Amino acid sequence: LLITYGSGLLLLAVLSYIYSLNGTTFIAQLNKHSKGLLSTLREEVIPSIQHCFDSGNETIWFILALVIGTGLRGYFLAQPMRYDEAFTFLSFVNQDFLHLFFYPLPNNHVLYTILAKVSTIIWGGHPASIRLTAFVAGVGLIPLIFCQCRTLKQSGVFASIAVAVFPYLILYATNAKGYSLLVFLTLGLAFIGTQTAKKPSISGAMLFSSIAALGMFTIPSMLFPIASIYCWLTCLLFIKGQPPKTILYKFVFPSGLMTIVFTIILYTPVIFVSNGVKSIIANRFVQSQPWQEFLNQAYPHFQNTFSIFSRDIPKAILLICMILVIIGLYGSVKKRNWAILLILPSILFASGIVFLIKHRIPCPRTWIYVIPFILLVADSGFTYITEKVSHEIQSFFKIAAFIAGTLIAVPLIATNKITNYPDTGVFPEAQMVAQYLKPIMTTNDTIDVRLPADWPTYFYLWYYGVPELKAKTNLESG
Repeated sequence: LLITYGSGLLLLAVLSYIYSLNGTTFIAQLNKHSKGLLSTLREEVIPSIQHCFDSGNETIWFILALVIGTGLRGYFLAQPMRYDEAFTFLSFVNQDFLHLFFYPLPNNHVLYTILAKVSTIIWGGHPASIRLTAFVAGVGLIPLIFCQCRTLKQSGVFASIAVAVFPYLILYATNAKGYSLLVFLTLGLAFIGTQTAKKPSISGAMLFSSIAALGMFTIPSMLFPIASIYCWLTCLLFIKGQPPKTILYKFVFPSGLMTIVFTIILYTPVIFVSNGVKSIIANRFVQSQPWQEFLNQAYPHFQNTFSIFSRDIPKAILLICMILVIIGLYGSVKKRNWAILLILPSILFASGIVFLIKHRIPCPRTWIYVIPFILLVADSGFTYITEKVSHEIQSFFKIAAFIAGTLIAVPLIATNKITNYPDTGVFPEAQMVAQYLKPIMTTNDTIDVRLPADWPTYFYLWYYGVPELKAKTNLESG
């Protein structure tokens, strides 16, 4: 870390000297690009967001989707605490300041942990406040995908409805982990990239890199979506006729370098507190597997991932979504809408390259960032169909899309599906167990709890005020 900072400062000194030879200073250039960043936000990004809501008809449908999506996520926000999030809260959030940056395992999604600390300081250590960041990111994903669709000249109605009711996205929008935040930042990266690709600049690259670094600070697996969006935008810039020199010097090099620099800066306290980078980049969960083992597990892994992602989505709706994706790709070829056509191939190619380089089978939830982009392409297919029919039939298709969303949403609530998902460890009885044990436990008692019941039980023992000594003893024995 010291060598990295020393090299960086030496490079800045050389740059400062070169600028001084040209009659300016490094600080002046930095100030110029910072003002350019604010100008990019004010003149390109904000007007683009405002333009997305100019169409009153689509906006009404979006608002309905937002209401449904918020209601669904709000309903499951108070579900019993799961294993991973209980571990994160008790081990990192509910400790001293330095524990926010302690990274012994990938369980600590550092940016999420910091934001959870803020929300629990303000509203207390309740399940809803611990999950607040995930909830806000999950709800924010609905307007964000609507804006991205509108920016790419699509309806946005189908995608916003689909995101609102997608079970897997709802699960992680009500789970105090960084995955919902990662999906939000990934789509935000694509949205900002779409704006800055119109006119590549150092200021745009700075904004793009800031979002990418925040994603890396959330979960290092953000490397997959970063590589995907870089690949997508580079292809778009080439297709739009930008000179290779412009692409390299105003996007690829500056955004890549700044992403690395910003990520190192953000992870500096983590590296100090965790005594090095080994726990971040070489822990047992991310170490490369032998090639034969990796290749044998790859196909079953993706098969299992698809099964988990499509869980509790009726097969008829799933089939319609797949057909819309195919129509969307076909329509994008007809319209020469390269942004839509290239997004999924770019994700598959770039993510596949990173996957092979690392040759480690990750958890299925690592690929959660792909879901919104599949729905975005499906929205393109939905738009392609509705553009060819009358206004009345367009309304019928939009109503049908909401009915399909209802067929997913109502059973989720009626059967409490999300609460019973086994992802990240579930023990719904933990709250009841803690309430039962609280009045009968003494300071000399210990409890024997097995995985995955241990950490949810410890959380509720803490939540209901079991003395700290008991909780600490149980944590150590667990």
